[in-house]
Amino acid sequence: MQLNGRLAKSAPSKSDTMIRQPWALWAMLLPLVASCSPQPGRYQKATVSTSDGRLCFGVPDTRETRSAPPEIASIGVSAVGQSRYPMWKRIFMEEKRPKRTLPPDQCIPYASGPAPAPPLQGGTYYQVLLSGSTPSGPEKGGAGEKRVFIACFHLRQVTGGPELKPIVVSCYNARRAAAPPA
Repeated sequence: MQLNGRLAKSAPSKSDTMIRQPWALWAMLLPLVASCSPQPGRYQKATVSTSDGRLCFGVPDTRETRSAPPEIASIGVSAVGQSRYPMWKRIFMEEKRPKRTLPPDQCIPYASGPAPAPPLQGGTYYQVLLSGSTPSGPEKGGAGEKRVFIACFHLRQVTGGPELKPIVVSCYNARRAAAPPA
């Protein structure tokens, strides 16, 4: 419909208003929800591998860990669901040395350092936790950001040999599942 050369706008229908209201509410709540979410990258997956026949733990190969390898303050391995305390831990600050910088192409072997460690066996789920931070620098106001690297795994006998191979699994599933195959 035209009035004096202009198109007349019709009033919004009730269904149009019903559709717009949830979107308006979501637009108002989005900044609040985003501010409550964890800092991106704070919790990341640790890597579990073998190096020279020894179980070894590291950080993922990401843009952040390649450009600024994290400084690891401590590492601990525990049996999932069996104890609150790690069966092996290493705290670098207690060794009177600075935090260990850990690029993605390096790893920390199990049982390295001054603390003794029991042998790990097949048929048990384990969890490794590396705690550290990004390097501090003037662009960050002199403070690094907290980083926690976690992985759950079990060990499986390699066919025809005494070596155990680490199999990384979901920590959620490890906490709820029966014992893994040995």
